[in-house]
Amino acid sequence: MIATLALALLLSQDPKPAAKTVEERLKELADKVEALDRKAAALADENAKLQQKLDESKAQREMLARQPGAVWVKRYGPAVEFTPNQSAEIEELMYGWAKQDYGKPVDAAGWKSREELLRGKLTAEQIPKLARKVREEQDGGVTLMIKSLVRMAKLPLSAEDAFGKVVRPKVTLGEDVLLPAAHPDKTPSWIQICDIVEANLTEVSKDLSESEVESLRKALSTWKPKQR
Repeated sequence: MIATLALALLLSQDPKPAAKTVEERLKELADKVEALDRKAAALADENAKLQQKLDESKAQREMLARQPGAVWVKRYGPAVEFTPNQSAEIEELMYGWAKQDYGKPVDAAGWKSREELLRGKLTAEQIPKLARKVREEQDGGVTLMIKSLVRMAKLPLSAEDAFGKVVRPKVTLGEDVLLPAAHPDKTPSWIQICDIVEANLTEVSKDLSESEVESLRKALSTWKPKQR
């Protein structure tokens, strides 16, 4: 009886798998190596794409950092008469500023230091030429802001003269400004124009109808953040 049970137990057990041949083991190893190679190739391709994106991003930042100086020299060079050497030096100077501003833009005090560096690149004759050109642009900006306010308020074009007579004497423009960012107190802004118009609403609207005055009030309310 015991012998019969032992035989039955022996027969019920799974047979041991046959030992793998050397060729089979080598094939398994080759398959694993091939799979690892595919993963390595995929990772290398992904890294190459990431590096390409990184290189493109760096190139884009480099181009953006170069633009301000090139645009500035092109904008003011004809009036101030920069020499080729000055143009190159100023472009390089502003390139450095642009790179610095990627981390944290400087405040007015920092821009005043930059303005002195720029002043050091210019001759005694060029400084007033640049200041005059900057002032002309600021004055033109005031004109543009007045026109824009009149149009947004849907007022007659004749209102531009009335606004100009009231606004211009109250706008402070610097006489020796080379970099407006260094002188926020002497740089006209949209909010400043709105403040002046609102403070002198009776005077600027004396020739306007009631509906036009109301339209002007709405325009001021829309564009003045403190009234939102």
